[in-house]
Amino acid sequence: MIARIIMSEHPDEQNLQLFTSDHAKAVSNGFLSNTEFSISVQTSPTSLLVISGYKDQRSADSNLEARQKWFDDRKGKYIDTFYYEGDIKTVVRGGGQPLIEGLNTETLKGTSSDNNILKDELRALKAEISEVKEMVKLLTSMK
Repeated sequence: MIARIIMSEHPDEQNLQLFTSDHAKAVSNGFLSNTEFSISVQTSPTSLLVISGYKDQRSADSNLEARQKWFDDRKGKYIDTFYYEGDIKTVVRGGGQPLIEGLNTETLKGTSSDNNILKDELRALKAEISEVKEMVKLLTSMK
């Protein structure tokens, strides 16, 4: 499975809510309808993290053009957006049950050292995102 993680910063809470609503519609019947799942998390009053899972790279790549149009159509509802992409390594619930039925969890289960590496990477990513948010605030205040 492939994950695409999108970070976005919005001018205000109202625009974030509009963007979130549009995200739900895109998953229901838009460019994100080919995802296995898509989760949107509000990380601050004006920031959003979206994690979408795709069956494979071909499926993930199939909506890139529609994705760009979707973002172009929403100019002004967000200040900045960027994304990361990579292979999903673990998808499990507490107790080891699969989060998504039908996945081969044996190949996705990580060792505890893999989990520690992921936790370290997540901490570093959070720090990097905080720095990017501060830079965006500085840049937007210079106008």
